[in-house]
Amino acid sequence: MENICPVCNCKKLFEPPYDSEGYGSDEICPCCGFQFGCDDYPDKMESQRMWREEWIKKGCIWFSKGRPAPHQWNAKEQLNKKND
Repeated sequence: MENICPVCNCKKLFEPPYDSEGYGSDEICPCCGFQFGCDDYPDKMESQRMWREEWIKKGCIWFSKGRPAPHQWNAKEQLNKKND
């Protein structure tokens, strides 16, 4: 099963962003830079929405320096995919 970032739809997370009780994994999305369990306080949905808007506004830049973007990565295509 793929672990997908609910902020940017990146399918490259090592683990699920949240456990069965809703606690964040502390993982940082290599694509958008959102850290689950940290950047989502106090309201997950609102924090994710705001982070996504800011990431888009800043040009959808791949966040991780240690994990390069996939070959021919396209942020707009990724954003438009809904966990297919």
